[in-house]
Amino acid sequence: MALQDLGDIAAIITSFGVIAVAIPAWNSHRSTALSQKDIVNSQQALVTAQQELANSQKHFEADHERSRREKTVDILFEWDKRLKKEGALARKIVETFSAEQCRELTSQSPMQVSAKLTPHLHQLFGKNLEPDQNNLISLNEAHSSELRWHVITYLNALESVLVAWQYSIVDREIIEHQFSYLFKPSDGHEGLKHFRVATGGEDSYPAIEIFASHIMEKRRAKLVQKANVA
Repeated sequence: MALQDLGDIAAIITSFGVIAVAIPAWNSHRSTALSQKDIVNSQQALVTAQQELANSQKHFEADHERSRREKTVDILFEWDKRLKKEGALARKIVETFSAEQCRELTSQSPMQVSAKLTPHLHQLFGKNLEPDQNNLISLNEAHSSELRWHVITYLNALESVLVAWQYSIVDREIIEHQFSYLFKPSDGHEGLKHFRVATGGEDSYPAIEIFASHIMEKRRAKLVQKANVA
């Protein structure tokens, strides 16, 4: 065999060797490129999924907020339906009672009240109740029983509204705006505090107790903020 032939054979073998090395290298490069592409696609898919999740969350929150507002309107309509003239009068009357008078009312005992309540008592019981020489009006057991019933009915309706507030079933800010005036001691309103205590307090009306404390804390926080600014 000629040297030239041997050289050709060697060149061919070398070429095969190069090819043998090049093919795995190319495959490896191709595999790496595909892996990087897969990673990019996976990252893009993750971003898309996160965006879709964020949009779904926004839609859910919007639906939930709309539902709460609708429920708030329903609750306020129900409150208006349940609030009777007798209940409003009973609240105004009993709001002026002392702790002792509220205990007497709770036990449905005869009692004496201030003549200042004459207009409200006339609307509730008729004009046959008149003050005595000491400017006191005497209520018998029947009067106490009826007055107690009106107050309890009023408080039960209020408790049902504030339970919805407590568990965020309704828009809390709207309820606070609508009912906070009932818990304003500077105006003589404490949500029938003495009567609630006489009938069991937080055991009987837990949502009212929580709401009253919340409103007082918010007012206290505002005072502290004003003091800090000053």
